[in-house]
Amino acid sequence: MIFSKLPNKAVTTPEVAVLKQGMRSEKAFAVTKTGDIKMSGKFLARASALSLAFILAACGGDDSSTPLAGSGGNTGGGSDTPTNPTVSVGSVQLLTSAPTIGSSGQDKALITALVRDQNGVLTPDVPVKFEASNNGSLVVTTPTTSEAGQASAELSSQGDARNRTIAVTASAGSQTNSVNIAVTGTNLSLTGPTAISNGASANFEARLLDSAGGGIGNTVVNISSQNNTVSSSSMNTDSSGRVRFSLNANSGGTDTLSVSAFEGDSGISTQINVNVSADSFIFDEIDVSEVEIGASQNVSVTWTQNGNPVVGQEVRFATTRGTLASNTAITDGNGAAVASISSTNVGIAEITATAESSEGSQIQTSQALEFVSSNPHDINIRASKTQVSTNDEASIIATVRDENGNLVKNAQVEFTLTDPTGGTLSPGSVRTDSQGRAISTYTSTSSISEKDGVQITAQIQRSDGTTEQKTILLTVAGRALTLILGTGNTISAPDQTTYEMPWSVLVTDANGNASTDQPVQLSVLPVEFAKGSYSWNGDKWVLPDNPTTCQTNHSDPVNGTEIGTPAAAPRSVTTDDSGAIQFDIKYTKDQCNWVKVRLTATSNVEGFTSSNSRTFILPCVADDLSDEGVSPPGEQSPYNETACN
Repeated sequence: MIFSKLPNKAVTTPEVAVLKQGMRSEKAFAVTKTGDIKMSGKFLARASALSLAFILAACGGDDSSTPLAGSGGNTGGGSDTPTNPTVSVGSVQLLTSAPTIGSSGQDKALITALVRDQNGVLTPDVPVKFEASNNGSLVVTTPTTSEAGQASAELSSQGDARNRTIAVTASAGSQTNSVNIAVTGTNLSLTGPTAISNGASANFEARLLDSAGGGIGNTVVNISSQNNTVSSSSMNTDSSGRVRFSLNANSGGTDTLSVSAFEGDSGISTQINVNVSADSFIFDEIDVSEVEIGASQNVSVTWTQNGNPVVGQEVRFATTRGTLASNTAITDGNGAAVASISSTNVGIAEITATAESSEGSQIQTSQALEFVSSNPHDINIRASKTQVSTNDEASIIATVRDENGNLVKNAQVEFTLTDPTGGTLSPGSVRTDSQGRAISTYTSTSSISEKDGVQITAQIQRSDGTTEQKTILLTVAGRALTLILGTGNTISAPDQTTYEMPWSVLVTDANGNASTDQPVQLSVLPVEFAKGSYSWNGDKWVLPDNPTTCQTNHSDPVNGTEIGTPAAAPRSVTTDDSGAIQFDIKYTKDQCNWVKVRLTATSNVEGFTSSNSRTFILPCVADDLSDEGVSPPGEQSPYNETACN
């Protein structure tokens, strides 16, 4: 409906009159750019309905009259002020899409609250409060009931992998209801030998996993043995959910080994029975703990029963590394069974011996042996970081290998430093570990260096008397900065053709302190644009479901399409006393929703360049897309005629 123009008034921007009803506001009249006064379609419909209600009230109605949907025929309600103040909530029904969810946090249950008035009518515009017990993670997706009287939330177990029951409660007015969802799937397993000999020890592993099979780390696992001793009564799981411990057998018979995690209703446990034989079945000590690769080493097991040697019985051997000359051996007159092992590669070998006890059960024992290489040939060097801040440290790691690429243990590595800034390197001489590594530490001073101005060399001596060395270059620079870009949830329209989007940049040093008076360079460049035109969906102007999109040359330098820069930001800003500064990105209204841009903030201090970027679609003001009678800005994409590469 069009009314007459406003007299004697210059129209520079569309003006809007707003009707407020309860907590809801609606556009009532708009003054168009031509000066016409236009009534909102939604307001016209509500005004008509209100007029009809006045007429019915004047006529008095009768006892059989039915109230309008959502108006409610009774008074009352809870202490909360509802969005729809005329409704007295009669009931809240709570539904869940799943009675159980997994403990991994990946599953979600959709919780739906159905809110009815005293007449059983599903009621819109009623606020619903959701709560979750037992550390449930709840995200409220629809806090106020829809036209269908529904409010909703999503529940997950994120952050807490215990098996448990979560109660979700929904409240509207004075009415409350709840529903229980079970969190399941977390389990605890225990693996290891089921029989060992008296006096021996055996290794066991417990693993705590969630419903998706992921390890649950940093959780206490309690360990106990009914008759024997364990290496630890409680341990924290590693990042894979594992704990490893040993059982020391000192009492014969059947032992029960148990592990448990969590407490109360969430507690889980498992156990295995271990037969501790009366036989003594143990590896003999060997003179060396390290064996050169390529060489053979004998290992032996001594088997006795009640102090007497067990003679002529078979013992089976297995190893995790290397090769056994034979997988079986027969005990001699002393009860000893001997095996020979060798390896062509370095590392720990776990050798296991197994036999059948006189009681008919299996007995087992194990021993670890390390194979090493002692012939250094090649060396590599690296640093934990090659750009070092002033008054900072960097680890210098040299790795030594033999001619076949095996890591060399116990090789002597000599480190030397050339540094005009006065930094130090310590220790200067290091022997390699089992991983072939020798580690020294470089410490910088307060002075900065030229690029690659610090030189560190690592050298080894080969078996033939020759040497091999490698060098790495470092740069000592000032403390790096951290830049954080952020924006709010509103934009402004200073005039009829442009938008301004507010942003802030926060700059801190390596210690998290505000970096004041710090220049920050800004750029905003297009990375993608879309083609198409808006359409009215009954509620607002929207883009096509699947618009054609094209990458720009700032996103794909080789194949991207070059377009003009659609937005503008200050070239440079300077932080205030809090280390922050606010600025605006300005762009014409016809660009909104059609272009994705990348905003980058860059700053430099003492040779270190730090930056941060945010990528986003240029937004529109919501009111500019909410009136069917007023075309949206950029009704047709300004890039419809631009060819994509």
